[in-house]
Amino acid sequence: MDAVTCQYCGARSLVDRGRKPTTAPIPQGMHVVRVAPPSSNAAGVIVMSVVVAMVVVGAAAGAFVMNASGPSRGGSTPLLGVVAKTYFSDRPMLADVNGDGTPDVIGKSNVPGGEEWIAAYDGRDGKPIWKTAALTKDAANHEARRAIVFDRMISIDALGKVQAHDLRTGTPSWSALLGEKARRLCQGDGVIVVETVDDAKHGLEPATGKRRELAKDAACKTVPSSIQEEAPGYRFARWHEFDELGLPGSHEVEGMSVSGAIIPSGPGPRFLLGGRSKGSQVGMVAAVDNKKKVLWKTVVPGVDPLTTRATGVEAGAYEGGFLVVPYDMKDHKDGTRLACFEAATGKRLWDVQVHKKSQVSSGISISANDVFFASWTALYVFSLKTGQLRYMIGTEF
Repeated sequence: MDAVTCQYCGARSLVDRGRKPTTAPIPQGMHVVRVAPPSSNAAGVIVMSVVVAMVVVGAAAGAFVMNASGPSRGGSTPLLGVVAKTYFSDRPMLADVNGDGTPDVIGKSNVPGGEEWIAAYDGRDGKPIWKTAALTKDAANHEARRAIVFDRMISIDALGKVQAHDLRTGTPSWSALLGEKARRLCQGDGVIVVETVDDAKHGLEPATGKRRELAKDAACKTVPSSIQEEAPGYRFARWHEFDELGLPGSHEVEGMSVSGAIIPSGPGPRFLLGGRSKGSQVGMVAAVDNKKKVLWKTVVPGVDPLTTRATGVEAGAYEGGFLVVPYDMKDHKDGTRLACFEAATGKRLWDVQVHKKSQVSSGISISANDVFFASWTALYVFSLKTGQLRYMIGTEF
């Protein structure tokens, strides 16, 4: 055999028996296994038995992955042969990719210590739908931005290069160069709008990426994105914005120190996040109306507060009358939990363990039926109504 595949990590290796010299370049990502010529027929049988066993197992693993993942779609990079563990490390973006009426998950994934890409996963069970080619270093770092606008998945790297992919298939559609670093993306009237760190706005044609003039002060709709501070239906505000938004000051709610707020885009209460201001430190959440009146407030943990981290909570998500707030346990090995509250009353509906792994979070998103919580390496999907874990994407740390 000329090549073998490792059943554990999926790596491909060339077999060099030294029969003839070669100057051909080694393909990227390939290793070379040099095998000494056998000194006897028995040795030759042993070498060939080992090689054939590796190939058979590798082929079986590849067939298994093909059956589990399904064929690649629309010309995007195939998912075949991926047997190494992968991570999901992005704020989950939600959009109906396959047209079945259920929001699917889009986000950045990677091989530990290896290449990174953007992939779409079926929202019903987490099975892969498509993946892009490997991202460049500038498209994968923390300054890059990703968003779903119209029927495009938009990726903007740290150098201002825009790459659009078809939302249904993941295939590249067009590219453009901004010449500035992107801060956020939003959806204008038939146009993709990119706001930059230089406080400029660029309009791009969804179908072609050509520049479009933007009307002054035109409305721009929030879209699913990798930015944790906003989501369709709500935004996250810091304490320095409270006066402008008509919210109580950071110490105006009795017994609570406020550090952030979730502001739904529609009518109804707004939610303050922080911690208890006196006594044992524990995360708290409160709801206020548009006149700063406190409607309800409660501690976030549904377990013994002294076993949780002694800092205020600073993340959450809102959808259809439900508020979901993550919180960390005091001991890192006890991981992270999620608490769900009825937005109108503050009633705790459920409180569940997310994991007992790394407490680094990539973000949280929420749909009408599910909660999507991303750690450093995996995405956990829970039922919004019951808190039951439905499936996981990626590998636990």
